[in-house]
Amino acid sequence: MPNATAPASKSEKAPVRPFDYLHFYRTPPVERIAIIKRGFSAKSAKYILGMMHLDQKNMFRALNIKTATINKKAAQNENLSLGDAERVLGLAKLLGQIEAMVEESGDPEGFDAASWLSRWLREPLPALGDAPMNFLDTMEGQTLVAQALAQMQSGAYA
Repeated sequence: MPNATAPASKSEKAPVRPFDYLHFYRTPPVERIAIIKRGFSAKSAKYILGMMHLDQKNMFRALNIKTATINKKAAQNENLSLGDAERVLGLAKLLGQIEAMVEESGDPEGFDAASWLSRWLREPLPALGDAPMNFLDTMEGQTLVAQALAQMQSGAYA
């Protein structure tokens, strides 16, 4: 199970702990759904998005999350809506997918999956007809991005 957690109460200051992207990627879908439905803190979401080495406003926009909403919820130790949490955790799953690909394909030592994914998301991808970042706002779009990554690993045209 991921390490980033929501606070027990709104008044409690919950520390945001590192998130295990690879473990989350390998978690069975039913368990990932349970994590989303339990609630995912806005602070944890900001931590995950901060790992992407991109301007957070751009990431919020790509995920169709209002900056003011996530900042307010983070300040008040609140959880994201189900849809917002699902999109953020979908991005975390993509990061875990990259970590798994590198682990399976070679030596992951020193590889910064977040930096690589951040660059790749911004580059136009002919198979999608646009930059992958422009598909992160829906789960169907995130599925297309995940499929494109899998095709790259297998050597299929993407």
